[in-house]
Amino acid sequence: MNFTSIQTVAFAALVVYLGRFLKSKFTFIDKYNLPSPVIGGVLVAIVISVLKSHGIIAMEFDKSFETPLMIAFFASVGYAASFRLLKQGGRMVVYFLLLSIGGLLLQVLAGIGAAKLMGLHPLLGVLTGPVSLTGGPGTALAFAPSFEAVGVENASVIGITTAMGGILLGGLIGTPLATFLIHKKTTMTHPHGANAKVDDSHFLKSFPGRDLLLHVLALCLIMGFGSVVTSGITALGITLPIYIGSMIVAAFFRNIEDAANIFHIKADWIEEIGSVALTLFIAMAIMSLRLEELKNAALPILVFLLIQTILVAIAAVGPVFWITGRDYEGAVISAGYTGFMMGTTANAMANMQSMSQKYGPAPKAFLVVPLVGSCFIDFINAAVITFCLNVFR
Repeated sequence: MNFTSIQTVAFAALVVYLGRFLKSKFTFIDKYNLPSPVIGGVLVAIVISVLKSHGIIAMEFDKSFETPLMIAFFASVGYAASFRLLKQGGRMVVYFLLLSIGGLLLQVLAGIGAAKLMGLHPLLGVLTGPVSLTGGPGTALAFAPSFEAVGVENASVIGITTAMGGILLGGLIGTPLATFLIHKKTTMTHPHGANAKVDDSHFLKSFPGRDLLLHVLALCLIMGFGSVVTSGITALGITLPIYIGSMIVAAFFRNIEDAANIFHIKADWIEEIGSVALTLFIAMAIMSLRLEELKNAALPILVFLLIQTILVAIAAVGPVFWITGRDYEGAVISAGYTGFMMGTTANAMANMQSMSQKYGPAPKAFLVVPLVGSCFIDFINAAVITFCLNVFR
């Protein structure tokens, strides 16, 4: 059975609906913040693989829209790169960014080292480290073709499996680590009472824009200019993911807008459009995965996840907590660090909200962690991954 490009997008939409339905029915899925397109996509991919392996039916998808959706998402990430906000966050944002970069480099070194010890391609360690963990499902799927091109087989399946494991582990260990720090390492255990319920929703971004067409057009222009930038850099012989140019152009326009307010493009609208693009991209990519190819990589994935989880936990209770104040806010930031270094910024926010609802508000944490985790670390992560691809290809 062959699906056209439009039918494939429609099928992906159904996959997202399925994931949202499962999240509403199973609290475990919602508690650990597993993305709806990932949940729905994996379930559908399993069903498709079983049907195909038993000779019942084979489904082929035309994924012509997959790349544009991916580029749209990463362009929205680039538009979040506001140096004015970075400056407003003060020294703590800079410190936390440096800590995150250190954790990112540690993931690279640990992954490559573990891969070599097991006699595997060193880039497999990069794929199961910064690509799938700090980067998350979207980055794993976006970079998978580049890894497969240089010899890492089944990169898409390995990447998304590692990313799902990281999301689960980030949610499982983030809040217990922060609770340990609050009770054992700080004197500020219950700033607003142990049973205080605090609403931190005002720290989260809203969606207040007025003109959807204007923002969609702006994103399309950014993607167009970005493709020119990517082509120019690629012509120099440098291996780059296709979305890098759009991220650079988006960041350029964002900082012009911050300085002069020329284009009247609101970051919240761009972020929301990018989120829609990411949802469909992930659903489309996962539902077509060949999961039967995973069996030979299961053990290495478990080993890589265990190593990276231990390193992130040590960093969270050590350098991250110490440098961010050794207080209640530092403990909440450590929970957020664990969330996005093992999964996504949404994981980080879920971990921090869990802590703040029990112990009290943590405004510094809700400023610092999303600003670093949702944008600036992505730029650096892409650069590090690209460097590794060029060195170990």
